[in-house]
Amino acid sequence: MIKTASAIYLHYIDSYLEELGFDSQSIFQGAGLDYPDYSPSGDRVSLQIIANLIEYIRNNIQKPDFALQLGRQIPLMAHGNLGAAMLASKDIHTLLMLGVKFCRLAFSSITMSVKEQGDCITFGILAESGFPVLDIAIIDAILGTAMENVQRLSGVRIQPLSVAIRHKKPKHYAFYNTLLQCPIEFDAPSNLLIFSKKHMALPLQTADMLGGKILVGKCEIDLKDIEQRSPFMGRVTEIITAYLDTSPSLIFVADSLQMSERTLRRRLTEENINYRDLIKNIRHKKAVDLLQNTQLRIEKIAFELGYKETANFRRAFKDETGKSPREWRKQDIE
Repeated sequence: MIKTASAIYLHYIDSYLEELGFDSQSIFQGAGLDYPDYSPSGDRVSLQIIANLIEYIRNNIQKPDFALQLGRQIPLMAHGNLGAAMLASKDIHTLLMLGVKFCRLAFSSITMSVKEQGDCITFGILAESGFPVLDIAIIDAILGTAMENVQRLSGVRIQPLSVAIRHKKPKHYAFYNTLLQCPIEFDAPSNLLIFSKKHMALPLQTADMLGGKILVGKCEIDLKDIEQRSPFMGRVTEIITAYLDTSPSLIFVADSLQMSERTLRRRLTEENINYRDLIKNIRHKKAVDLLQNTQLRIEKIAFELGYKETANFRRAFKDETGKSPREWRKQDIE
């Protein structure tokens, strides 16, 4: 299955390059794209195409905050029915929930989550395109567009309480400070924006209850068309990974897939997959990733994996590898 994204993003990249004074034609052609006919027939393109372009831009133009600022350039209406439905939302929280439900209309490699924690709302973003440079650009662009739109649509200068970004702290981190204006944790286990629940309840100036209902229906049709071409197990894995710290139940995953628990159980059985084993495998894969690519404490990693007790994580990891998490990390460094 080829992962895809809306072709409209190529047009916004083209426009922003021109605005910055760069020669779009030479950049697109340098990345292997025909210009101006860089968008193939249809409204979606392979992520490989976008990844090649983003990597070429990173290597050939001196604009380290390119993706952050690009995100600010892309209006919600660029996202088609999804963007229009977001504009029609009654409040920011509803807008984010639409992003969670329909984000695959924009990029098939993105999974989003919204969790309530006390007086806060945590908005999570998982990008797994298979292209590391593109994943960083996607996260940056979402940060840019999120900050631009929540303030513009609510009419209130909203800032996150804190932000966690999975990629390592770059030399140009000052750009993140200017945009987000809140504490930022780089090299984090997940990409998270934490907002005040009070701010998330702010009404949107563009709210349209009836129009929004119609547009959500159109989004559901669009999503069904895309997911018919997506591997079932890939989607299940993405949902579990996005909510791993909460130990997502089978019922939760079924609801996220808009199917009954019974149907999900049947589909898993057809794939010869045990749900408990699937969670175990996903936890181990993420554990290895966090041990190898971050300096997070073992206790924090256990929490991110959904373990209530660190000892349970240590035991499970040792059963799998024959080594404790600390021993495995030390071995990997050596």
